[in-house]
Amino acid sequence: MTLFDRYTGTDSSDDTRDTKRGLLFSLVAHGLLLLLMVVGFATAPDNPGPVQVELWAQGTVADAATPQDQPKEKQPDPQPEPDPKPTPPEPDDSARQAAQAEAQRQAQLAAQAQAQLAEAQARAAAAAQAKADAEIALAKERKAREDMERRLAEQAAQEKAQKEAAEKAAAEKAAKEKAAAEKAAAEKAAAEKAAAEKVAAEKAAAEKAAAEKVAAEKAAADKAAKEKAAAEKAAAEKAARAKAEKEAEAKRQALRAAMRGDALEAAGIPSGGADRNQRGGGGNDGYGAKVRACVKRGVVYNVPPRNGSANPTASFRTRLRSNGQVQSVDLTRSSGNPRFDDAVQKGILACSPFPKPPGGKYPSYIDVDYRMYD
Repeated sequence: MTLFDRYTGTDSSDDTRDTKRGLLFSLVAHGLLLLLMVVGFATAPDNPGPVQVELWAQGTVADAATPQDQPKEKQPDPQPEPDPKPTPPEPDDSARQAAQAEAQRQAQLAAQAQAQLAEAQARAAAAAQAKADAEIALAKERKAREDMERRLAEQAAQEKAQKEAAEKAAAEKAAKEKAAAEKAAAEKAAAEKAAAEKVAAEKAAAEKAAAEKVAAEKAAADKAAKEKAAAEKAAAEKAARAKAEKEAEAKRQALRAAMRGDALEAAGIPSGGADRNQRGGGGNDGYGAKVRACVKRGVVYNVPPRNGSANPTASFRTRLRSNGQVQSVDLTRSSGNPRFDDAVQKGILACSPFPKPPGGKYPSYIDVDYRMYD
């Protein structure tokens, strides 16, 4: 580091460094100019004589005192000496010699003054030239410094841009490589998954086909077995219904005969031709009327107004225990109205135990015919 750089502080900021350098150059230029002026004034004659004033009254002597404000001027051509005035005839040789001596002295003074003026002008011109050179040097140095700083800034900006571009390119490359790797991994995983799913689907399809085949065979066997069982069951049920109907009819006839006999016996009548079934038959205290009254208390059904001669009838076979309790109620013939059938069935169940027959012994079952409009 030079003394100039140490003084101007190159480590400081650009604005402070420029200010210090400008101030230093200004002080050096003014110091040189002051030195030139002091030297010029010191070498000037103390008493230039009156000839200098008379010869250069219209010149630039007055302006030479401040040469720093004057531009460089061309040296003025020396003025021709005035023609000597015709001298009158000298009275003698001594007077002529004295006049010649005086003229020579005046010429020497004029030449001396002219030489001093030329020297002062040269010093002023040299000072002005030195100042101009100093300013030019300062401008050149400033321009060189600015160019250097500009080049350094451009170089730094270029390096920064190149670095950023390189970093961006590296980041983009890394991102592309990462994306490619992830894509390849995803494709590989997808391919493996698809293969596994395909194998699983084929296995499931094979298992499903085998299961469907087994199920179809089992369904066919079950269907055949069900059809056979249904046919056998239908045949058995048909036979059982026929047998049950036959037995029921026989029992119904026997019960009617027994109830008719019991009712007649309770009424003290040895015989009679009136139907004394559950409708009550003849007498106010017939067993059929008691059964109907007992069942009717439990029948909850809003009987609609009668329309025509139709009288829906629900027939039930009611199995009784030995104490008259209802064991079961089976619908043997529907009235065509499920709600009415259900209400009558509930009424029969509610009539438990049944009224005791006149003979004192409950039959095993009683066929109850319940008409809607009786």
